[in-house]
Amino acid sequence: MITMLVIAILTVVAFLLSVLFFPSIGKRVKIKIYAFIPLIGGFFMVLLGDLSWKEVFVSFTENSSVNPMKILVLFLSMTVYSLILDKTGFFGYISGVVLKRAGHNQFTVFFSLYFVISLLTVFTSNDIVILTFTPFICKFCRAAKLDVIPYLIMEFIAANTWSLFLLIGNPTNIYISGAFDISFTEYFVHMALPTIAAGLVSLGAMLIIFGRKLKKSIYAETQIQEINDKPLMWVSLVHLILCIILLAISQYTNTEMWLISLGVAASAIICSVTVLAVRRKKFTPLVNAIKGMPFEIIPFVIGMFIIVMALDNTGITSIISSFLGEHNSVLEYGFASLLSCNFLNNIPMSVLFSKILSVSPSMPEIYATIVGSNIGAFITPVGALAGIMWSNLIKQNKVKLSVSKFVVYGVSIGVPSLLASLIVIMITS
Repeated sequence: MITMLVIAILTVVAFLLSVLFFPSIGKRVKIKIYAFIPLIGGFFMVLLGDLSWKEVFVSFTENSSVNPMKILVLFLSMTVYSLILDKTGFFGYISGVVLKRAGHNQFTVFFSLYFVISLLTVFTSNDIVILTFTPFICKFCRAAKLDVIPYLIMEFIAANTWSLFLLIGNPTNIYISGAFDISFTEYFVHMALPTIAAGLVSLGAMLIIFGRKLKKSIYAETQIQEINDKPLMWVSLVHLILCIILLAISQYTNTEMWLISLGVAASAIICSVTVLAVRRKKFTPLVNAIKGMPFEIIPFVIGMFIIVMALDNTGITSIISSFLGEHNSVLEYGFASLLSCNFLNNIPMSVLFSKILSVSPSMPEIYATIVGSNIGAFITPVGALAGIMWSNLIKQNKVKLSVSKFVVYGVSIGVPSLLASLIVIMITS
């Protein structure tokens, strides 16, 4: 047990240091170092512990709802539509139209952007919205000569709050729901109100924090980005809507969600290739979309899954479960998952807590853990992959925001948001 704990702790420390100081190497082709550290840690845990390679192989190939490969397929295939839409200029066009109508009042602009980001997060995912909107917001604020920080914080908070609304909004939602056979519809029914509560409280907190800065008028004109390929945009948009509908009825058709997502994504790619080929267009938008997919999640999730398997074999997950309490501990699980995100990152935290919760499953505690896995991203930049991507993007756009300042904003907004959501879960359970 001690050996496994030491390796797990060293792996987490190495991961955090990598994210903060050397996240990637290479110039033309960037290799994200942090994504492979858990895989190395998992290798040593198998080599030195009781977990065998055969057990690992079985876990990755068995027909189980918690098979990490199914989770990865579901998440990655859901990003295809969003990234193609981005390459056609869809997100930029929608944002430009909204901002144009918002006028010169910063509060109107702030609310308009918040609404667009929240809505798109609900139907795509927090990671895609972060990748798409962070450069856009930096460019918009620079042109309008506005303080970019309130808008970047708003974007990050909105993306990691409204990702709670649907099961597909965050990989952590997908994994924890899969571990306890929670359907798309069942998830929505239980998480809609807690998400709205967190959304309203977080928005109120941001208005209190940034209210003074938003009083300045905007004088720059907003440029509306043109959609550069309407047929390709419609192909992707129709497939995205189709996928969400099929996921919503998957419990009635007895079809696994990962198969639906993979099948519709394959159809989207085939149709996109056909549309481009018939019109004799280059495949550049499609190639760029596929290149932009967050493939670093694959070694990261595989490595962390192996680490959690090794810890579970030693009985550590049972000890943690006993410590947190077996019944009526919504607050404990909510705050424990939020804090754990910022030591482990939210995806491995979800894998670990799925094992902990399986000792004595309780639906309110499961939903509380899901809330913590999303809002946990608020606290530090390493709390979620979305936070790591967001931090790298703002650095690339030469925006200065210290970790300490991020933490101050995150705690001020995250703690009341988490409490509001958990209270709704307790009331409605």
